[in-house]
Amino acid sequence: MAFINSGWHVGSETRADPLTLGGTETTYGSFKIHTFLTSGTFTYSGASTNITGNVLSVAGGGSGAPGCGGGGAGGMLTQDLSIAPGVYSIVVGAGGPTGSPTNGFNSQTNITGETIAVGGGDENSAGGSGGGGSASGQGGGTGTAGQGNNGGAGTNCGGATGGGGGGGAGAAGGSAPGFGGCPGCGGCNGGGAGAGGAGASNSLRTNSAVMYAGGGGGGGGNTSGNSGEGAGGSGGGGAPGSSPGVADGGVNTGGGGHGSGSGSNPGSGGAGIVVIRVPFPLV
Repeated sequence: MAFINSGWHVGSETRADPLTLGGTETTYGSFKIHTFLTSGTFTYSGASTNITGNVLSVAGGGSGAPGCGGGGAGGMLTQDLSIAPGVYSIVVGAGGPTGSPTNGFNSQTNITGETIAVGGGDENSAGGSGGGGSASGQGGGTGTAGQGNNGGAGTNCGGATGGGGGGGAGAAGGSAPGFGGCPGCGGCNGGGAGAGGAGASNSLRTNSAVMYAGGGGGGGGNTSGNSGEGAGGSGGGGAPGSSPGVADGGVNTGGGGHGSGSGSNPGSGGAGIVVIRVPFPLV
């Protein structure tokens, strides 16, 4: 019987080389990158031993609220996972839609031992990062340890309102500045809304830093001297403006949506992303 290639091919029987497949595939250095912008499958075949995958998971961002609070960014984490041969269902979390405050959706790889990335919180709600506080003066939602930060508090003065910024992966959302005056003593003045918390950078996908998971800015009132609506956090946080448009969290960043304000619609949360980096070549 003939032996070819040191035993990889025996007679008419062919043994497949170890292989990984799934998502958008790129390479740099000694790594192969599998980027999932939407849900799909990741396959590791042709081997009997585990490999180590470096995994970035970002969940969907929470939506901005009609009540002014900015959406929290989707939870963001990196982890090293031991990947056994098999087929894995990769879930990329969608952002929370507008219409009513909605948390973002989780992202996960279904690889044994993973920590699931938690969807961002909507107004006042906990999540990967917490949503900003509403104009009724509530505090922001709580972020998930290791994945994100808290949202900022909202405020009001009679009918004048200011929402808190949603939390981001790198920083908490800003609280809305307080108002001066009062409804029955000459009127309210000043105030504003909180900025979205900054996101965080990661280089797994491109071998250079990319920002993800910024919190959505808070919506604000329109009183004299008001500092305006809150800016979105770096890394895809929704900014003042329209939806669809800049008020929405960035697509595949997990950014939170902007809160409703005098010049803004509430924005939807941005979808998340999953990136799996494995050794290349495998043999």
